[in-house]
Amino acid sequence: MNNNRRSESLSALGIQARRVLAEGTEWPELARELNVESLRRGDSHANTHGTPTPFRPMCMAYLWAETEEIKLSTIPSKLEDRPELAAAIGFDPDNLPSESTFRPARLKGRFEEITSQIETAAADIQALANEADSPIGHDPLSADEINTDTDGLSKRSINRRLRSKSGDVIDELLDSVSPNIDFDRPEKTQYSDDALLEVLAFCAVKNSALNDGCVKYGDETGPDCDDEQEYPYYLDGPAGETVLEAIKNLSVDEITELANESLKKSYLRAKPRLQDLENDDGSRFSTRAKVAMDMTYVAYYGDRDGMEWVTGAPDKKSYRWCHKFATITIVGDNINFVVGVIPLGSIKDANTDGYPGQNSSYRVGNVARRLLDIANQYVSIKRVYADREFFGADVVFTLESRELNYVIPVPAYATRIQPRMDNFDNLSSGYHESDDVPLYVEKDYAFYGTVKNKRSNHRVETNLVILPPDEDDPEHDRDTPQPFVTNLDVDDEIALDRRYAYEQVNQYSDRGGIERSYSSIKECASYTTSKEFEVRWFHFMLATVLYNLWLLVDLLVQEAIGEIETRTKPRITLSRFQDRLEDALIRLR
Repeated sequence: MNNNRRSESLSALGIQARRVLAEGTEWPELARELNVESLRRGDSHANTHGTPTPFRPMCMAYLWAETEEIKLSTIPSKLEDRPELAAAIGFDPDNLPSESTFRPARLKGRFEEITSQIETAAADIQALANEADSPIGHDPLSADEINTDTDGLSKRSINRRLRSKSGDVIDELLDSVSPNIDFDRPEKTQYSDDALLEVLAFCAVKNSALNDGCVKYGDETGPDCDDEQEYPYYLDGPAGETVLEAIKNLSVDEITELANESLKKSYLRAKPRLQDLENDDGSRFSTRAKVAMDMTYVAYYGDRDGMEWVTGAPDKKSYRWCHKFATITIVGDNINFVVGVIPLGSIKDANTDGYPGQNSSYRVGNVARRLLDIANQYVSIKRVYADREFFGADVVFTLESRELNYVIPVPAYATRIQPRMDNFDNLSSGYHESDDVPLYVEKDYAFYGTVKNKRSNHRVETNLVILPPDEDDPEHDRDTPQPFVTNLDVDDEIALDRRYAYEQVNQYSDRGGIERSYSSIKECASYTTSKEFEVRWFHFMLATVLYNLWLLVDLLVQEAIGEIETRTKPRITLSRFQDRLEDALIRLR
């Protein structure tokens, strides 16, 4: 054991722990040896009527939870799995107190006078256990939440470093990255705009509806009393209906502006660190920058009467109707920051002037221009990967006019390309060398379509590249070739050209992680049954901001522990980030 820590710098409990901790020391042994009687004077229940839960086990449980950095309300469930520790602390393992006994407001209220001493003792025990190579300070039931690729460091060491850094980072980012929302509030209310945002973030990380989430937030932050109407939170804080009304008072455009300003803040915070790590060719984190334009869908199952923002879902979806959002995302090595988002679906808000024919809920060329304009404010775009819904003359015309390189897969409904795909075996070149790639390139391929402020059959030219079938292609059958359009300099004349063309176009697969990103974004969204689109749009907007915040926290934590240069995937899982953010939000009250 390292004895370099001076005794006079330790708390009283730290000095006791120092005598016990050695390599392999576990909590039951430490708990049996610690004497917390000197803290009894800080027990606010000491002179209360009735029979409060005994001091020592409650104080020891609080110290254990602080040391392991676990939620106070989970103490009884975690001790159920540790009967030896429960007994060492002083509880009957077969008759543990209820979860309500450990509610944060209640437990912290009971030990308010000695909270700082318990926190100091917990920090001392963590540090001493680390020096002694003891597993104390690391919750083994949470170990699986950490990726196991530790690059030479023990999982316990990684976990301890993450815990010590992530809390500080989240606290900082709540102030610097969280959006400032000017909610309309009734007169003479005592709660602030920040209280509304805190409730919304809490509901998002709990995947909770607003009414239920407000009650849970009050339970976590209110004092220990039986009448919930006496909680200052309930008297001065917003209820679910109040939060809902505040969102409804925001316009769709205001939410859009808020979303993109918040996304901008999170990415600009990360950008310098990514640039410092970038390879000379810009291939590692793509901060020079590859971006992906995508459509994402949120299913809608309710009544559609008066729902102007509801659109039909793609044929392959399991639902008929949805809300549709368009995003533009930086494509990197599992660091896919969302840098722009807009809602789609309303004919009156689609701004389709300049297009011939009937108005529609959106035009993909307009969507592409809006996304590129948002991202161009702070991202230097070099290449664009767009999903199949962006295939069209208007989008190609827009990208070409902006001198942007692009790769866009061709959807199955593009019938004019189908004859070339059917004849791929005859048209393709390849197999002349062992590492050759059979493919087909048609330069200056022309097709026609509607372009804004142009004719309805405007001609555009691009390169058509058809790659061999890919069994992972979600659009086509496994034996169907894959068509793309691109303005990259590609050829199929010799084997070297074909390999280069295949590598360039196949980089489109770099955006595969974005599909997983959408699943993560939806995990960050609150539940709602409201038919008001402003509410649904706000929830999706906040989910994208929280998703970016997760990536940024992970990036900054990796940097703080000196690991960022070797990591290509998040070290902190989304669920763990949500738990840490929930704790940070509760501490704000």
